[in-house]
Amino acid sequence: MTSWIDPTFSYDTDDHHEYREMGYRLFDSFLLPEAVAHCQAETDRMLGQLQPGRSPENMISCHHQEQWIFRLAEEPRLLDMIERHVGPNIVLWSSHFLIKPPRTGKLVPWHQDTPYWDLDGQLAPGVWIALDDVDRENGTMSVLPGWHNKGELPRRDSGGVAFSEEIQPDALPADLETDCVEYRLRAGQMAIHHTMIPHTSTPNSSNRYRRVLVLRYMSADGTVGAKEYEDYRTGEKFARECFLVRGEDVRKRGLRRSPF
Repeated sequence: MTSWIDPTFSYDTDDHHEYREMGYRLFDSFLLPEAVAHCQAETDRMLGQLQPGRSPENMISCHHQEQWIFRLAEEPRLLDMIERHVGPNIVLWSSHFLIKPPRTGKLVPWHQDTPYWDLDGQLAPGVWIALDDVDRENGTMSVLPGWHNKGELPRRDSGGVAFSEEIQPDALPADLETDCVEYRLRAGQMAIHHTMIPHTSTPNSSNRYRRVLVLRYMSADGTVGAKEYEDYRTGEKFARECFLVRGEDVRKRGLRRSPF
């Protein structure tokens, strides 16, 4: 299989050290230009097949239906990076499109991911792949460097915005604009972030799409709570499932290596 990953992409000891210290890492290169074009075309096709009335922001675990997403998630050099975080036995447990059409979307308040996932095991960082150029105008993400090590922060009801809860404001730094880092990525670039780092994103106030694909992995000896998702085309429900993408099914649970 021809790789979709740019040959200049690497994740070395210095990258790993920076990630462990800061809780995130940005990469100048990830997807090859032809892979970017392919992923963009496939995403456009999926948006054209979206169930009427379904928000494009609600496209979760589409690797169950879309072989191209699963192929990307199995890229050996991507899994080499994931192995540095969780060891040689790796499962893909989720994929998530984060799509903000032009002039749409709500503010996603400051939050941490792990408390909502019902998982128990060693988690890899989220792999945040930009399929469009992303910046503040079209709704990029911002993180708080180093805050992944502060544990679970207190939360409150968010008042009905895009996320049901938010980190209590008094638990965050007083000057967020100074302390946070805003992702500015070109299409095909990638970032990783710790599952406990506080992060937020802005609405899309531009005339451009903001299409991002997030891949999520964990160690194969972890456990995942029962959950159902909906097929983006039909609304048909399907169960969350972990797929063994590298290594061994160490707990002998009958993990499948592919949904296809």
